[in-house]
Amino acid sequence: MKRLLSLLLAAMMILALASCSNGGVSQGDVDTKSPTPATTTPGTQETPGQSEEPAGPVYDLSHLGAEVLQNMTQEEILSQITPYEPKGQIIQGSTTQLNGDFVSGWTNSATNAEIKELINGYSTLAFTKEGMYIFDPIVVKEWEGIENPDGSKTYRFVIYDNLTYNDGTKITAKDYVGSVLIYASDEFKQVDNAQSAAGTDFVGYKAYNSGESDVFAGVRLLGEYEFSVTIDPENLPYFHDIVMAAVSPIPLHVLLPGVEVKDDGNGAYFGEGFTVEALQKAFLGTNSDGYRFNPKVTCGPYKFVSYDPESSQAVIEANPLYLGAYDGAKAKIKTLVYKLTSKSTEFDELATGKIDIGGEQSGGESINTGLDLVEKGGFSYAHYPRHGYGKIAFACNIGPTQFVEVRQAIAWMLDRDEFARQYSQGYAIVVHGYYGQAQWEYAANKDALETELVHYTYNKDKAIEVLEKGGWTLDANGNPYSGTGLRHKRLDDGTLMPLEIQWMNTPDNPVSDLLNAMLVPAVEEIGMKIVGTTVQFAELLDNYYQDVEEPYVNMFNLGTGFNPIQYPEYYYNKDLATYGGSYNTNFIADDELDRLAHEMARTEPGDRETFSKKWLEFQKRWNYLLPDIPLYSDDYHVFFSDRLQNYTPSSLWGFENAILRAWVNE
Repeated sequence: MKRLLSLLLAAMMILALASCSNGGVSQGDVDTKSPTPATTTPGTQETPGQSEEPAGPVYDLSHLGAEVLQNMTQEEILSQITPYEPKGQIIQGSTTQLNGDFVSGWTNSATNAEIKELINGYSTLAFTKEGMYIFDPIVVKEWEGIENPDGSKTYRFVIYDNLTYNDGTKITAKDYVGSVLIYASDEFKQVDNAQSAAGTDFVGYKAYNSGESDVFAGVRLLGEYEFSVTIDPENLPYFHDIVMAAVSPIPLHVLLPGVEVKDDGNGAYFGEGFTVEALQKAFLGTNSDGYRFNPKVTCGPYKFVSYDPESSQAVIEANPLYLGAYDGAKAKIKTLVYKLTSKSTEFDELATGKIDIGGEQSGGESINTGLDLVEKGGFSYAHYPRHGYGKIAFACNIGPTQFVEVRQAIAWMLDRDEFARQYSQGYAIVVHGYYGQAQWEYAANKDALETELVHYTYNKDKAIEVLEKGGWTLDANGNPYSGTGLRHKRLDDGTLMPLEIQWMNTPDNPVSDLLNAMLVPAVEEIGMKIVGTTVQFAELLDNYYQDVEEPYVNMFNLGTGFNPIQYPEYYYNKDLATYGGSYNTNFIADDELDRLAHEMARTEPGDRETFSKKWLEFQKRWNYLLPDIPLYSDDYHVFFSDRLQNYTPSSLWGFENAILRAWVNE
């Protein structure tokens, strides 16, 4: 049974597509100047979709469109691809620092997320250039969706028998089932505080994840190349239910050699040998040589070669055994190098050939520097609206920022319009909620967002009003606040909490510089103090995810890029023990926000109007609670050497997708 499921509907086929993958975070964005954006240059693509039939060699079949490809066989697609031997090297400059995590379960930056996307592959689900999710015709030979009498929904898959890892080992259904069993297990959580939402939507998850049962009832091993997953009826309806059926393989022969995946008819389970100790050995190894840090056996278009923590540089190479993406695309560039690049030297490195691709640029000064480089010749660029935003992020579970009045007061002490003007000078808009300008929901609710959400801007009287409402009315001795020094609040245990915010930022960051100039001195006028600490981005991430022994930082400035489909029900889930850090990075546990996020997700597939209304109600609550202060959503520009051909990134079609369709012109 094959049919097209355009999960994102027409909704996701608007304006621009691709992004900072996997909901990844990036360190602060960039500078200033006045806008003179070009609209047609080599490499620019604002609305990816079907293209004309290529006149020359055929390196992918994306021009046919998702609907046609979904109904083609693997053989039909791959037989039309012109063979191409990968060649050349591209150096990707990134101001976002890599850390050593290259598998799911632990914190990572947006750059790490890109590498994970490129070295892993063969998910049952593929995201297409038009902005649709389809079952991958290179991977899935046969599938069906079954509505069960109890309200659950089963997706059954038969995968092709010629998929392999880069070491030549065949991929079977056990590798798909085993990946869910590992990541959803109670044992995995005990491996260096690993976190994963794998399998959360399936029947039997709670019993399996808690360790109450060794059998995962909603995950079935049905044959050597056949398996199924069943979505729990309590998670249905779900607006994007096809996404729940996305399962990727994991190399069990590397991670758990000798451990069997079994199914006696009641669900899948691991045989003897599946222990916390076995997982620790597999993922952590000794001296940081485990799979978490060194995933040499994978099945994506590229394979992991090396990572140098001293230089924060990673190298991946084309995987010759990879069959192709959903449209048959394979790596045509042999080697990709990820190089840590300073924002202050990025364009110099691009101009001198030390890097071939710069990062996503925001801010007028940075963008215009890049446009000047293009004008001189030898360089191209792409630009597109951001699927995300730059922000001040709060930890809502520690210190003064656990109180909504403090978060609101900080927002009332910053002129966000002026901030965005100075930073972007016309290359960004100010947003007031959890959205970016590339989202279809934003386009559908644009007027309501402007009229029904609070537009926080500089207002000292408002800031004082909300602080007094929140009980910040005392001095250090517990007397009424006189107007000088720090405000204090008496907590339930009788102690006094000073209104001092611990702010962590990164060096060479114009956003941090602007906050230092506009916000830090301003809040002193209302009895608040912001104490800044500048660290490298990897250290900031550890604190942002509270992956430290004693979390103490309340405030961060950084950027976020959304997934093609963003999951508020995960990112704002009040179950912090499960979602805190891995998804809910604000550590906010609000009953109403949690309810609204879940209700939005439980919209019937295809009912875009109802989903849009629920999305707006969620934004109103988010706008009141302010887990972040959204600063701007930009018009991103990416500049690159014109050695790189056919490179067309966009808002939802990020580097990991665009680079697979590009090649080097030597």
